[in-house]
Amino acid sequence: MMKKYSRHYRRKVNYRNLLVVGLAGICAIAVLAGAGWFIYRTMFYDPFPQDESLTKSAGNVQQEIDEENGWMARYPDFEDEALDAAIEQVVDECRKGSGPDAKVMLDYRSKTVFDHYTSVLFKETRQEEKGETIRYHSVNYDEKTKQLMDVEDILRNQYRRDLLKGAEADAIQAIEINEKDTVVYLTDGSNTTIRYDEHKAYIALTDPGIPSLYPKEPLTIAEPQQIDPDKPMIALTFDDGPNPNTTPELLDLLKQYDARATFFMVGTNATNYPQVVERICKEGHELGNHSWSHEDLGAMDSADKILESYQKADDAIFEACGHDAGVVRPPYGSMSKLYDATVERESILWSIDTRDWESHDPKAIESIIDTYVCDGAVILLHDIHPESVAAMKRVLPKLKEKGYQFVTINDLIRYGKI
Repeated sequence: MMKKYSRHYRRKVNYRNLLVVGLAGICAIAVLAGAGWFIYRTMFYDPFPQDESLTKSAGNVQQEIDEENGWMARYPDFEDEALDAAIEQVVDECRKGSGPDAKVMLDYRSKTVFDHYTSVLFKETRQEEKGETIRYHSVNYDEKTKQLMDVEDILRNQYRRDLLKGAEADAIQAIEINEKDTVVYLTDGSNTTIRYDEHKAYIALTDPGIPSLYPKEPLTIAEPQQIDPDKPMIALTFDDGPNPNTTPELLDLLKQYDARATFFMVGTNATNYPQVVERICKEGHELGNHSWSHEDLGAMDSADKILESYQKADDAIFEACGHDAGVVRPPYGSMSKLYDATVERESILWSIDTRDWESHDPKAIESIIDTYVCDGAVILLHDIHPESVAAMKRVLPKLKEKGYQFVTINDLIRYGKI
């Protein structure tokens, strides 16, 4: 009988091929992991700490990361030349302070309030050997007027004295516009929330949805006049108005000769004739404050009384047109050491006094102007007198023919005439 034998085959393992396959697998995994990490870093990784308060509801988020030089930044882009330039200025300022020894992270919060105010608050966190410091910056923009806004465009009146404990102007780091309030950030690290409904007299924003002394749509102001700095210019200034019987006729004349003037208005008259104040503002003339009721401010012995007179007049002017007076003129030109120490705004006097209040004679008024007029002159008149308005019928065309431009006080200051 034959025995059956079963054959057993033993395979020889090629360890070299196995090693190659293993290394290839490891390499493939490493490549995939690297690609995944790259994609994550590129598309999903966020090196910025989570801060739910920094909501970004306006603008497109832009990002810069330069870890070698200690710089990380996020900022918005709005595709608006003026707004984006202001934002870039903040970013550049913060970027300059970064480096290997000073790590800077810039992040922000943005929003559009009442459909036309864009408010961007930047939070700058700086880490140095001595510790961490936080600073705030802001950019605010009015879409309707296409103008950047500073603090004085948002808050008005004696807001620093009354609401910020007398803080100096340079102590304000940033200001943010919100739906119900505005927040002011100070250099000492504190911030103050100012509610619109509780502080109407201090709110300079003009919108039907914002409680203020002028809760209306902002006025449409005439375009600035074209000024040639190489030609002579003078400022016609009118005190004591407005007067509904004389000021409108004067405004017609000024428009006819492409003239801008500065109106130093008395608060009581601004309250009584707001429609005239509104027209002065809309036609591009400069608003001036001439006290509440023509008091002698230089004779007052109380700083509070001086400020109260100007503040009441400011409120009356703002309530009529939504704009504050940029310059002040004390009645009679009367000032004192106390006045100078109290009033921060530019107090404007005159270089030519027509004495129209005394003569009430159009020819005499014209003669004084003809005698003393020169480049940069500030001429004192009163729009409450019919004779002063009558004099302008001859003065305006005569001076225009001589090449004079009729500008505001701020124009004279801008071009170095006073």
